[in-house]
Amino acid sequence: MTIDRLGMVKVRHLQTIHSLGSYRNACRVVRQLIPYTNQVYQEKEKVIYLNKKGRDLVGSENEVNGISMLKHYTLRNEVYLHFNQPIDWKNEYTLETTVEPQRNVDIVIQGIKPASKRKVVADACFTRNGYVNIIEIDNTRDMADNRKKVQNYAEILPLVRKNLPGSPLLLFFTTTENRKQKLSTWLSEKGLPHKVMTYAEIN
Repeated sequence: MTIDRLGMVKVRHLQTIHSLGSYRNACRVVRQLIPYTNQVYQEKEKVIYLNKKGRDLVGSENEVNGISMLKHYTLRNEVYLHFNQPIDWKNEYTLETTVEPQRNVDIVIQGIKPASKRKVVADACFTRNGYVNIIEIDNTRDMADNRKKVQNYAEILPLVRKNLPGSPLLLFFTTTENRKQKLSTWLSEKGLPHKVMTYAEIN
């Protein structure tokens, strides 16, 4: 179900995804879902997400926690629509690997070599034209945290590349030209294949 898969959706998103015709008709459809959804507003636009009854109906365990993520969800939906609704789109995509330490007798404990896990959670991911498109949604995240995430990608992508179904391409979406420039610079410095766009460029 679209609402469950995307987490939170504007009426306008459902209107586009399901070809519901007029906005008025889309609102009529959404009214029929009232028993199964919670509704909030973002800049005068209605946004809905599944309540417990709705999750039980579709057999979902994906509970939306916190309206503080509202903007994040709706921005991610804009990117989903920008790419024409990829069929293999996955939200909160985890890249994870186990790193074996270098041989060192000093760190062998009872014959077991300690290993560490490295993990990065992308906001979304989909494949197209031989690329694994890794999506990052930047809104109000501190730029220091953005730089740290770029560093995390630089460390983990060489380790997981062989297990991916295509070449990784980082796609960052952000709010301003200034943030775009900084992200582009950091990604280039790390030699990561990427593209950075503002939301204004895709709307």
